Amino acid sequence: MVRCRLSGPDQESPVTLRYIPLAEFELWQHLMESRHGRGVTVEEVSLWVSEQAAWWNSGFAAENLVPVLRVRFERPGPNGVLVPIERFFPAETYPQAQEALLRHFEGASRPRNLFATPGYFLPATAPRPTSARSA
Repeated sequence: MVRCRLSGPDQESPVTLRYIPLAEFELWQHLMESRHGRGVTVEEVSLWVSEQAAWWNSGFAAENLVPVLRVRFERPGPNGVLVPIERFFPAETYPQAQEALLRHFEGASRPRNLFATPGYFLPATAPRPTSARSA
């Protein structure tokens, strides 16, 4: 997972914060820079875990967990075949982000089966649990 920011006059605003799966990051970055004219600054690369897994297994202190929602949905693709889509949003801006996301899909391409899963971005710089250090 890549935590990054889009450039612009409001660069420090929470609305410029993005969480992008690492496998998609270079393509997404190219799209943001070439099509939308927005620079991308990488802050950190780490991983996302669901709230349930983090609660029971992470061993990280609560202040080291950054709340991020995973949103999964399907949208109709070619010949009506449903295409799965997964996006991540900072919890603090999720209502606005969801509205912006849904504006991209109109009419028949409207998302179906939308589910939001609470979870956390685990910063690589967060102190590791004692048991993980000795392993």
